Amino acid sequence: MTVYLKKTWGFTDPCGPLQFSRQGARDNARDAMQPGDLVVIVGTKGGETAPEDQGLILGLMEPSRVPVAALDYVLAKSENHFDDKGNYRWPFGLELVRAWRFDAPRRPLEELTRRIEGRMGALTVIRLLPEEADAILALPRTEVPLLQPARVAARIHGHDAVGRHTAPPPSTTRSGVMHLRRARAYTYAMKLIGAKGSAYKIGWAFDYRLRQRQFNRASLPGLGGIRYEVAFTELWDTATLAFRMEQRLLRRFSDLRNDANGEVVGPLAEGALQAEWMRLVLQLRREAAQPAASP
Repeated sequence: MTVYLKKTWGFTDPCGPLQFSRQGARDNARDAMQPGDLVVIVGTKGGETAPEDQGLILGLMEPSRVPVAALDYVLAKSENHFDDKGNYRWPFGLELVRAWRFDAPRRPLEELTRRIEGRMGALTVIRLLPEEADAILALPRTEVPLLQPARVAARIHGHDAVGRHTAPPPSTTRSGVMHLRRARAYTYAMKLIGAKGSAYKIGWAFDYRLRQRQFNRASLPGLGGIRYEVAFTELWDTATLAFRMEQRLLRRFSDLRNDANGEVVGPLAEGALQAEWMRLVLQLRREAAQPAASP
């Protein structure tokens, strides 16, 4: 086992991925590390790090070799975490296997080693000497849970499992409605097989496969009716985001919405829906990553 060090803006509990500002730095770190290697997290001394975390040994991570997009995780963000163009400063990540936070009182890095100074370890990981690693690993620490975004959960557990983790519909109280808005949900586009021209049903659902079965049960494709075939899906951390994407897609193709069913659009040119779908996913994920506006 080799122990590395990475200076970052902070350490969260639950813990997000190991983050990097550049893809090349992330890939170099991934290539250097072996399964079971550890990374010590130290707070930078810059303004992007909370004053109480600057220069301190904050946490310990066991990264995997799986690259992820940091913006897929619900991370605490502030204005300092975005550049002048609104871009998140550390968008590239490695998924974690385990993570620990060091217990209070946390120790400054310079108390254990003065070899790593300034910006060393800020861009990518830096290998610790055996005596440095031993001194840090001897500090008391507590294991913390890992953040898991919706799309990672779908990859690990499968889409059906993600649906099972979504709470059943509660009563129609205000608290129940708010709970549903915070539950994971999909935006979907289903192609209408048998329709004249290229037409799609646009919508959102907690379980798009259940919705597809319901549509096909009603349309009776076995007797010559329309068959609904899933073309695109996007899993969101909240139903609010799934609904927002549905509405933007429908507005984008408002002139092609069917008079009998406003959630069906067509005929569409080849590739038109896919291009708009990808554009809106990127746009909404960027918006979701922006720091909340001050009241």
